[in-house]
Amino acid sequence: MGFREQDFAEVLDFVRDLYDQRGLEDFADRTMGSLLRIIPADRIIYGNFDIERQAARLSMQPSVVKDQDGTVDGAVNGALSGLERDFGTHPLYRYYLQTGDECAHKTSRVMTKTQFQRYGQSDEFARQLGARFQMGIFFAAGPAVVTAVLLTRSRRDFSDRECALLSTLYPHLVQAFRNTASLNRICRDMDELVELLEGPTSSVIVLAGNGRVKRWTEQARTWIAQYCRTPFPAEENRLPDCFADWYRRQLSRVAQETLARSPRDPLIVDKNGRQLAVQLVPDHFRDEHLLLLNEKRGDSPWSSLAESGLTPRESEVLAWVAKGKTNAEVGAILQLSGRTVQKHLEHVYQKLGVETRTTATVRALKMLDISDH
Repeated sequence: MGFREQDFAEVLDFVRDLYDQRGLEDFADRTMGSLLRIIPADRIIYGNFDIERQAARLSMQPSVVKDQDGTVDGAVNGALSGLERDFGTHPLYRYYLQTGDECAHKTSRVMTKTQFQRYGQSDEFARQLGARFQMGIFFAAGPAVVTAVLLTRSRRDFSDRECALLSTLYPHLVQAFRNTASLNRICRDMDELVELLEGPTSSVIVLAGNGRVKRWTEQARTWIAQYCRTPFPAEENRLPDCFADWYRRQLSRVAQETLARSPRDPLIVDKNGRQLAVQLVPDHFRDEHLLLLNEKRGDSPWSSLAESGLTPRESEVLAWVAKGKTNAEVGAILQLSGRTVQKHLEHVYQKLGVETRTTATVRALKMLDISDH
């Protein structure tokens, strides 16, 4: 059966769209819409039939039909329910069971002329939907589940070329369905993992390799906003720069690692006596990386200097000064200007009754009873 040049172009577009992983939840709608662009039909039905339960779950496009006065044609829309109820007796499905033939077939070819005429007059689905002519293809979606694709017309039968065209698409439909089923299992696994790791002091952010946020809870967003000192970007699926830059550096390190991996230090952010630890768990196979967030009360004793009147920020500045950091280094760590750091130190001197950074450090260490810092 020869195809037109336009057929090849339409098939290529269909295959590209079929393997697109965006929007798993609308896979059925995209599949039906793409098929209707290749093979014109009044309706297309897509779904699964559970052989053991003898139950079908089907979707249809167009799914809602309205009369000229705006009311919904209940008879036409009810036809889908009738097909679900009687799917086990559908002539194309029965032919598939009997022959195991995975090519596309038409009702006008799998029945005699008399059977075909009788089916169109007596079958509730065919009569209500005006589906006199039907073409379908089936494949096993599981040990006891069959996936069906049906196209219907009321005025003219499907041609042999259209039947052959649908058969040509069969292996791509099967592979795309398997890809979708696999990705759905991965998403369910991820749901369970996120639920397991979520808690009062922990949360999870799922990121793509390019830094796009694929999912995060309101708690994770709140923590990022509280601990980050740069504003959120306009896009809601992006991390602010202070965390995004660290994430990119971590991924770069992971990419350079050999089999002898070096341990990756978490990002530690202190603020107001509390601490947020961020750990990267990469998964390049799925291009889906996790950021594990844990919040706890900071274990630094410097926060206790609040009893001497120091603010949490002044305590932070003094703690880094005590470790030998210059004003510029403290500013880089805390994302402050050197001038702001100096202002904080001046307030510290005044509150502790000292005049230099050295005496401020000595006074604070004695107050905290720290001999080794």
